[in-house]
Amino acid sequence: MTTLTISGLPIPRLAFGLGSLMTWAPNHTHPLPTDCRAAVHQALAAGFRHINTGDLYTTNASAAAVLRSSGRVFVSLKLNTYASLGGTGREQMLESVGAEVQRWGGVDAVLLHFPPRGFAGQMSNREAWRVLEGLKGRGVVGVIGVSNWTLEDYRDIMDAEDLEFPPQLHEYEFNPFLLADPEFQALRAYEREHGIVPMNYGILTAVSGRLPPDNSGAALLAELEHQSQRLQLSPAELLLLWAWHRLDGIVVTTTSRQDRAIRTVQLLSAEGPSIPEDVFDGIEAAARRDGPEGKIFYRHPHMEEARRAAAAGV
Repeated sequence: MTTLTISGLPIPRLAFGLGSLMTWAPNHTHPLPTDCRAAVHQALAAGFRHINTGDLYTTNASAAAVLRSSGRVFVSLKLNTYASLGGTGREQMLESVGAEVQRWGGVDAVLLHFPPRGFAGQMSNREAWRVLEGLKGRGVVGVIGVSNWTLEDYRDIMDAEDLEFPPQLHEYEFNPFLLADPEFQALRAYEREHGIVPMNYGILTAVSGRLPPDNSGAALLAELEHQSQRLQLSPAELLLLWAWHRLDGIVVTTTSRQDRAIRTVQLLSAEGPSIPEDVFDGIEAAARRDGPEGKIFYRHPHMEEARRAAAAGV
C-alpha cells in the first residue's frame, strides 16, 4: 500500500471510511448502532491499512472488534467539539480520545471534526486546537489535523502567537467540480503553502445519484462515460484514479462489497493501471464546464444551527 510520511509516520494514502457505513433512524434524525464487521473484514482482506472514523460514529465498536483480532492498522479519528452533538469542552475531548485509544488499541491521527468557532458558548477554534497540541506534545498521537474547515478557520490558529504545532492533515469533501470553486482554490493553495496534507472524501458523489436534477453535471458524466468505454474502467474507478493521481493526498472511500474493496486496492496501488494524463485533463475540463455551483453534497446542519444561535444571542 502506497504511503506518505508525516512526522515520521508512514500513512497509507487509501483510507477506509466508517461514517458511510452507519445506518440511520427514519428521516435521518440520528445514527443507529451499526454492525460493520463484514465490511471491515473485507476491507482488511483486500489490503486497506488505514481506518478513518469519528468518535461520534456508531460503527466503531464492531470495527474495532475486527481490528483487535486482525492486527493494528493506521487509525485516524475525528473528534467532536459541538455541544449539540454532545461536546462539553476540553475534558470531554480528552475523555473521548482516551476511550478511543483504548477501543482501537491506539490512535495515530486525531482531527478536530468541525470548527467550533466559539459559537453559542462553544470552544473557540484556538481553544480546541490547544487540546490537540497537548495530545501531540505528550506523544498520545503522532499526527493532528482538522476536518471540514475553511480558510478563515485556519487563520484562527495559524495566526496565533502561541501556536506550537500547526495542522498536518485536513479531511474534507472534494470532487472535480470544486476545482473551479474560488474558495476551494484558495484553501488548497494555502494548504500547499503550509504543507497541510489533504484527505478527501466524497470523490464519487458525481456518480452516486446526488447530482442536482438540473442536468448541471452532464458534461462530467458524459466525459466519464466516454473514457469508461475507451479504457474499460467504470466511471467510479476513473474518479478514484483521478483523485489518487491529481489530489496528492489521502483518498477516503467506503464499500460494503468485497469485489469493490479488492478492485479499489488493486487500482490504487503501484501495480494499478497507467492512465494517460489527458484522461484526467478531460475530467477536469468537463467538470469546469458544469461549474461548482450546487456541488457540495455533504451538509453539516449543526454548524449552521450553532451560528444562528450565536447570532440570536442564545
